[in-house]
Amino acid sequence: MKKKSGGGKNNVHIQQRPINRPISERYMRDRWEDFLAQDKGGVMLVDGVAVDDIVKKYGTPLYIMVESEIRRRLRRFKAVFGKHPNIRLQYAVKCNSNLEILRIVREEGFELDCSSVGELILGLLADFKPNQLTLTNLFKTENDIYFAAKIGVQSITADSLEDIQHVAETVWKLKKHIDLVIRVNPMIEFGNYSTKGNKYGIPIKYVDRAIELARKSPYVDFMGFHFMGGYV
Repeated sequence: MKKKSGGGKNNVHIQQRPINRPISERYMRDRWEDFLAQDKGGVMLVDGVAVDDIVKKYGTPLYIMVESEIRRRLRRFKAVFGKHPNIRLQYAVKCNSNLEILRIVREEGFELDCSSVGELILGLLADFKPNQLTLTNLFKTENDIYFAAKIGVQSITADSLEDIQHVAETVWKLKKHIDLVIRVNPMIEFGNYSTKGNKYGIPIKYVDRAIELARKSPYVDFMGFHFMGGYV
């Protein structure tokens, strides 16, 4: 502490020194141990880089994405589900549409599940091929379907009978084939889990009707089913 006099008044200037103390354990959870640590002074390290240095370079607030952890999780998922040659794994762009993350996803051998034309465009900017992109959302404008069909996406997912009809009418105008996947709500109940109130998918009792509607269109190629299994 320094004390300074001037003009009949006492001005007190306090020079604070950094306090070295361990970081609270709530910031050091087991699932973060692969990329989070702290040095002897208690400074947090993210993948070996001190947060003090990160703040000096980029300022705050700041989101930090750990590439090594992203790749580790993608590879773990791929090791479990990607062994069969007919399985094609997709990353949902709505989780995080950062172009650098999409690039990492592509390098790790994943395709993209897109929920808007904007996400399709991001996929193209991240150097994905159109046939590595699917369009999956609840509502599609004619322009959305037109764009997806024109660039040649892998498939479009339909969530209702009206959605199927809308896709069929649009691609008929274009005279261009599109692969269609029908999202189904199986209307199941198991313990506290139920899909009966799920806004995603056609109720299973209407599935035969949905397939017939898709097959009637000369430009719609029915490819299979989709199920939204969130929180299952």
